[in-house]
Amino acid sequence: MSEYDKSCIDEIDFVKAEQLHAAALQISKTCFDFKKLCVSFLGAAMAFLIKFNDKHVDHSLFVVGLVLILGFWISDVTAYYYQKSLRQRIDLQFKQIAARNQITNILESSTPTAKGALFNSSMSLYYVLGVLFIGSWIAFSIGWIG
Repeated sequence: MSEYDKSCIDEIDFVKAEQLHAAALQISKTCFDFKKLCVSFLGAAMAFLIKFNDKHVDHSLFVVGLVLILGFWISDVTAYYYQKSLRQRIDLQFKQIAARNQITNILESSTPTAKGALFNSSMSLYYVLGVLFIGSWIAFSIGWIG
């Protein structure tokens, strides 16, 4: 087997792929930060609302919680979508390199979709928090908690 000789255009495509990969990693870190911030803001907002409502629970507690969860979920979904788009661009760079070098068996990432970004396992924190808040709100509304 002969040694691979990189052409100038291959080098440029490798550098582009590395830059795209660095951007995708940064977005991945941001997605994790969204989850940490969501939990932190929820805790702080709940404590703030309970403290300033004379230590009484009311519907505003649940509304604010759900709005925060929804806001962070949308932000995380957007970041996830762009991360998947970057991964697809990385695959395109490698596909171009492979085509120039007569390599045929290249794996590709799936095309990002809004549905795929909204509903994937990395968003499970928001699902769990949303179900807990909605369930608690229903229990509060019918008098089980309060």
